[in-house]
Formats: sequence, structure tokens, C-alpha cells
Amino acid sequence: MKLFDTHAHLNQIDDIDGVLRRAREAEVDKILIAGLDLDSNREVIKIYNSIKNFNLYLALGIHPYRPQKDTFKEVYALIEEHKDTIVAIGETGLDYTYKEAREEGPGRDLQKEAFKSQLALAQKFDKPVIVHSREAWNDCFEMVKESHLSKVLFHWYTGPLDILESILSKGYYISVSPAIEYSKQAQEAALRAPNDRILLETDSPVRYRPPSGSYICEPKDVIKTLEKLSELKKIDKEELAKITYISSCSFFNITD
Repeated sequence: MKLFDTHAHLNQIDDIDGVLRRAREAEVDKILIAGLDLDSNREVIKIYNSIKNFNLYLALGIHPYRPQKDTFKEVYALIEEHKDTIVAIGETGLDYTYKEAREEGPGRDLQKEAFKSQLALAQKFDKPVIVHSREAWNDCFEMVKESHLSKVLFHWYTGPLDILESILSKGYYISVSPAIEYSKQAQEAALRAPNDRILLETDSPVRYRPPSGSYICEPKDVIKTLEKLSELKKIDKEELAKITYISSCSFFNITD
């Protein structure tokens, strides 16, 4: 069995060697590491270049959490510089839970400016996009639809099912995290999406809070995502692992 953790922030983890060793022991074959801002993009590039004994893949982008306009051009330059290395642009998108973006105004406008620019770069360099869409699901959908991109991943989708239907109708993907163990919204989304349109992730090092007890995740915990998804979908986990692994490689244009 081979697993692909399609979303992790290894730059936020201290013991990277230990994390990768445990991931390998848990049959994780590939990990995508994503940037969030100028500093973290530089950090994940450094990690990607320094690790030679694990299948790491790179995504660069600007997360909607307090985007810093004075760094936009530097991040876009990094994306262009590494356009032949990255397998996606992201993590990018919109998030209306943040104080400055709860209502229409400059906060939302800045998020949309960054998101729109990254969608344009994805179009220019023919890259998939990893979309963060918390409480902004419809606006994210409308913006990616207008961008005419064909490969769009709604990361850790927990939004309304009617918007999910629109997302799926366009051929886009969703990913599920270990939150599927206890999140009703994540479970409903996973049940509605076709098996071959779901990717597995951890979003490491997020803290998850299942009934069995909270923990800070790492890529090895993608097996938790798989096991719960297998239970919900009533499909053998080895078969589901194969489906999601193939879908992940296809989505990110990775030849295994």
C-alpha cells in the first residue's frame, strides 16, 4: 500500500527526519509540502532541496491569513523561478473567518487580489491550484470558475453540499483530513464526492480533536484519514488507498 499526503507544512515541524521516518513506516510514499507566505515559501524550498531520501513535492503560494501586499511580487517571483519544480500553486484562496475579512471591505479585497493573481499564475504556468476556502466557498468557486482552470483542489472542504455539487460538476477535487474522524461536515462532503475525486491529506502539524483524544498530526497520520474514509465509503482501505494515490499523482501531474 502506498499513501500520498497531499498537504503538509513541514517547515512548521522541528524533527523532520523523524517525521519522514515515521511516515515511511506508515507506508506514506509521497508528501506535498505547501508554502503560505514569503518566509514559509523560502523554508519549504529549502526543505525540498535538502531532502533527497523521500518523495517530496512542492507547492508555493500565499495563504489568505493576513496577506502582506508588500511581499506579493517576491512570492510571485519565487513561483516563476521554480515553475519547473512546483507541482501546484497554493496554498491560496479566501478565508472569511479572519476578523479583517468578516465583512466586505479592504480585508476581503486584499485576499481576492492575491487569490486572483495566483490563479492567473496557475493559468500561465499550467499548474493545479490548492484552494483554501473556509467560509468563502462560493466566492472561491466563482473565482476559480472564472479563471478557466481545469485542475482545482478544494483543500479540506467542509462547506455546503450545494456548492460542493457545483465544484464536482466542474471536475474539481476535494481533499479530506483526519478531521473526517469527527467532523460531520467533512464526512458529508466525503460521502458526496466520488472516490476518484478525493485526495488524502493531514495539513500537518494541525491539532485534531477526535473523541479518542487530541493530537498534533504529522504525515504518518494520513492513514487515519484513509481508515475513516474507508469506513464511511464502505470500501476496502487497500483499494481506496490505490484509488486516492492514483488520483493524487494524476492531479499533480506526477509520473510514479
